[in-house]
Amino acid sequence: TTSLYYEDPDGNKVEMQVDNFATAEAATACMEGPEYDADPIGVLFRPELMIEARRAGTPAEEIQTRAWALRVSPELPAPVMG
Repeated sequence: TTSLYYEDPDGNKVEMQVDNFATAEAATACMEGPEYDADPIGVLFRPELMIEARRAGTPAEEIQTRAWALRVSPELPAPVMG
């Protein structure tokens, strides 16, 4: 999934997410693959760049990939598993 997390001024937290695969089979194949095994948390991304890319006509299927996030935001640190 691609996920965003929000905390409002009252401390309420919500996770918004979208599936990155068209089918459950495709998602399962990804989760059983070596890339997921090496990095199950995924990568950080800049939501504003995702919005810009969509407005410029970049397909959602492209901007929902690990490769896209790493290409447009290489300076972001890897998330910490904990």
